[in-house]
Amino acid sequence: MALAAVGVYAAYANAAAGPTDEVVVADRPLHVGDTIEADDLRTVAVELPGDLIGGTFADIDSAIGRVVLGPIDTDEILQRGSLTDTATAAAAHEVALTLPRSHIAVGRLKQGERVDVFVTTDERTLSVARGAQVVLIGDDDGGSLTSARELTLVVAVPTPDAVAAVVHALRTGDVTVVRSTLADAEGSEQLVFEPSEGGAAEASSKDEES
Repeated sequence: MALAAVGVYAAYANAAAGPTDEVVVADRPLHVGDTIEADDLRTVAVELPGDLIGGTFADIDSAIGRVVLGPIDTDEILQRGSLTDTATAAAAHEVALTLPRSHIAVGRLKQGERVDVFVTTDERTLSVARGAQVVLIGDDDGGSLTSARELTLVVAVPTPDAVAAVVHALRTGDVTVVRSTLADAEGSEQLVFEPSEGGAAEASSKDEES
């Protein structure tokens, strides 16, 4: 889709008829995990079919703060599918989690997306950070993410209390990272799962304290 859009842009930009639409394009190469800033972008006048223009950005402000999910070349039209749906938090603390691959929902997980971090002890499982943004995904030996025994995620959480909760979880229990669809990390409820004495399970939620 990206190459098709760029090809259409070039064709219309060189056409004799004057272009009627404004779209945002990259003013420099953008890499996976980059957070978009105003200086990274510019607008150009183009003329695109309606089914393509809907997947682009009409103004720079609407793209600022989003995270790049796939490489974008200079002069390439920014497409909504190549960036996160929402802007990243303005301020955050980054925490590294090195975990067994089976404890991380790798699958479709990409840099810039959000995850929930859970910790399991003998007594219960609870969320310690919700909607944390993935800053970096790496493996234990520089090999393939699909074959690595351990993966390292660097996640951004909004407060020092959330950092402390994640670090404590890493030291005291089994941590699992789950791909999240939350828009942001603030105001999320804490999820708690506690097995009852009779073997049945009880789940609850409460406002996140961190």
